[in-house]
Amino acid sequence: MKKVLIVLVILVVLFIGAVVGLLALGLSQIDNLVKAAIERGGTYATQVDTTVTSVDVGLTSGTFAMNGLTIANPAGFDTDHFLVLNDTDVAFDLQSIQTDTIVIPTVTVNGIDVILDKGGDPSNYNTILNSLKRFESSDKPKAAPDNQGGKKVAIDSLVLEDINVRVANYPGVSLVAGDVAVNIPKVELQNIGRDEPMTAAQIANLIIKTVLTAAVEAGGGILPADMLIDLGNGLQGLSSLGEMGITAIGDTGQILGDSMNEVLEGAGKAVEELGEGATEAVNEAGKKVEEEINKAADEIKKGIGNIFGNKEEDEEP
Repeated sequence: MKKVLIVLVILVVLFIGAVVGLLALGLSQIDNLVKAAIERGGTYATQVDTTVTSVDVGLTSGTFAMNGLTIANPAGFDTDHFLVLNDTDVAFDLQSIQTDTIVIPTVTVNGIDVILDKGGDPSNYNTILNSLKRFESSDKPKAAPDNQGGKKVAIDSLVLEDINVRVANYPGVSLVAGDVAVNIPKVELQNIGRDEPMTAAQIANLIIKTVLTAAVEAGGGILPADMLIDLGNGLQGLSSLGEMGITAIGDTGQILGDSMNEVLEGAGKAVEELGEGATEAVNEAGKKVEEEINKAADEIKKGIGNIFGNKEEDEEP
């Protein structure tokens, strides 16, 4: 009997050890699993490579930190990236980790760098926006298996801080004045995914739309007018934040998106005036060229007259 009990105790100890070992292995891999899910989601939404430098999930503390999320440029662009998101800090509800939807009170993202590159046709931002349109469309392809059945998130407040938007390879701007830059101190999005929780791909889509909408509103008079129009047209082809039940508030307290149409109307007028000004400049240049040609012709005639003898000079006594 003793031997039987000893064997049972040994089996129980081994079983507990195996369970603990498997749990430890799972916990040690949680960061890599979350990192891979974010990268897959970003790549799926934008159709360009999305990478993350590091992820730290604190299952016991209810915290999450992510560094160096990079959305690459589409093929054919020589700038470093389309978007880089530097640091993200999150506190989440520990109870919700056991459910399909993780509830997150606040997400703070600090340091976003966006490069709007006109060095291709279409531009890098038009290419990304076209990918987001396909992602949002009702007839988009069925999600890849890796994106199905995973956990989704609902976020009470998503704060984006220190957003920098730069223009590169823009004819007549980059070569003369260097990259044009717009800084947006802060944008806050509220009530994300409360009615319909979101996947990592949907969150990536949301952040890009928010940043580009803020760039349009903050970039009036700074970013090139035709670029503002391009961005506005691309964004208006996507579902608005309001349609998604999300409120976005800029750093001065205004609702993000409210003034976008006004900015685009101003940009359109600027482009129209620029076109009229260019036409006038061409006409003026044409007149000057014509005057110079006529003047040169007169000089040639005068020169020829001097060679063969000037009639007026010949008539003098």
